[in-house]
Amino acid sequence: MYYSSFGILALLILLITNYDILKKSNKNTLSSPAILYRQFLFSVMAYYITDILWGFLASFKIKTFAYIDTQIYFAVMVLSVFLWGRYVIAYLEEKNLFTRILYYTSLTIFILVLVVLVINLFIPIVFYFDEEGNYHTSPARYINLTVQLLLFFIMTVYTIYISTKRDRPVKSRYRTIGLFGLAMTIFIALQAMYPFLPFYAMGFMLGTCLLHTFVLEDEKEEHRRLLEELIQKGNLQEKELGAARHMAYTDSLTGIKNKAAYIEDISIIEQKINEGKLDKIGVVVFDLNSLKKINDTKGHDVGDEYIKAACHIICERFKHSPVYRIGGDEFVAILEGEDYENRRQLLEEFSKMVDEEKKHDGLVIASGSSTLHRNKDKSYMRVFERADRQMYKRKKLLKEK
Repeated sequence: MYYSSFGILALLILLITNYDILKKSNKNTLSSPAILYRQFLFSVMAYYITDILWGFLASFKIKTFAYIDTQIYFAVMVLSVFLWGRYVIAYLEEKNLFTRILYYTSLTIFILVLVVLVINLFIPIVFYFDEEGNYHTSPARYINLTVQLLLFFIMTVYTIYISTKRDRPVKSRYRTIGLFGLAMTIFIALQAMYPFLPFYAMGFMLGTCLLHTFVLEDEKEEHRRLLEELIQKGNLQEKELGAARHMAYTDSLTGIKNKAAYIEDISIIEQKINEGKLDKIGVVVFDLNSLKKINDTKGHDVGDEYIKAACHIICERFKHSPVYRIGGDEFVAILEGEDYENRRQLLEEFSKMVDEEKKHDGLVIASGSSTLHRNKDKSYMRVFERADRQMYKRKKLLKEK
């Protein structure tokens, strides 16, 4: 009974500390070494369970079931050694002659132990129970444990050797894996000497706790740091992309949206019109009179100031709508919200303002507007063309005045 209590404690600790890796059913979320380590943990769990049962069955001298459990106990024990070797080889990422020899040696030992256990059914070369239900060991048991001890020791030495070629933090993880093997080497030796004490389970419990703390948790921390770095890089790239996009879609002289932005936005508008998702839209086309004359007589610097002043007036009047500079002296406002609802008043006020400016040789901006006729217009360009024609009529009229 006391023997089983330690196995129960070890099993609970394993389940608690490794719950996150044991519960993952989707293998795609785990790396190859992590999958092998998960398999190793399941073999350790199986070992704990057989060890716990052995304590109860041996205490109550239930001979038949104790014998079956002991057979499984030795099979699971050597299976865990084989799975541990697979994990170590995969984790070290060393594909060479030595690792191949190590793999096939551990596989051969696993198969041989199974054969020996079958023989033990007929000839008690590993263990046996007497008539009173008492457990007795045989020579093959000590050979089995000695071979396991040697395998763990060889893997420990090899892992420590490989760790000398690595940089931190990988070096410390390799050393922890080597320390696991060293702990198992010591506890297997103790198990061989004291068959009625759970030293093998102690080795597994100590080793898996070390691996969880100094390998798995360290990998999680490194993954978290890398993820934070990627997020920071992603945010920086997003900002840089946003800045580049802003530059690409902004008119350098006026600071408003340019023709590239206009083309992209009207493509979205066209799609909404085609899908029947847009019912209200107004377009105002603007053209600056006398810009060429100003550039020729007063210079391009004065012409640029003329353009900026005109842009300022347009944006002030249609402050709730996007305004685009689509040419040297051409602007377009796509009316939205309040500007669309109040378009007649805004256009009248704008025309009056231009007329006053013309009287005093100020800014002269010709404009024309149109709105979407849902049952008539199948595209944005139909609306734009009407507004453009209206603008040219207004331009001609302003010149005649």
